[in-house]
Amino acid sequence: MKLSHGVLLGVSLVLLTACSKGPSDSEVKAVLQAEVDKLANLTSFAGLDMKVELHKVTVHGCEEARTDVYRCDVEVDSTAPIVGRSVERTNIMLAKTEAGWIPAN
Repeated sequence: MKLSHGVLLGVSLVLLTACSKGPSDSEVKAVLQAEVDKLANLTSFAGLDMKVELHKVTVHGCEEARTDVYRCDVEVDSTAPIVGRSVERTNIMLAKTEAGWIPAN
């Protein structure tokens, strides 16, 4: 029984270490907020109010897709015009740069 717990603990530590390289909840929220702000600026020129409010962003896990590019499973709690408040879960790609995290292809 002790061997099983030791192996399980070791695997858990490896998984936690692997996940720690990806962006945090607050880093993902900052990237998404920057994208939402860009959209709001673009739509305001057309006289539309497309302001989206991000309430909470939760990262459920990230895996490195290629060097310094991560595919993350995130849950976004937001309020948008017409749609109202909703919670959506999706995958996003983010790249780690010297300046911080940015959207990736």
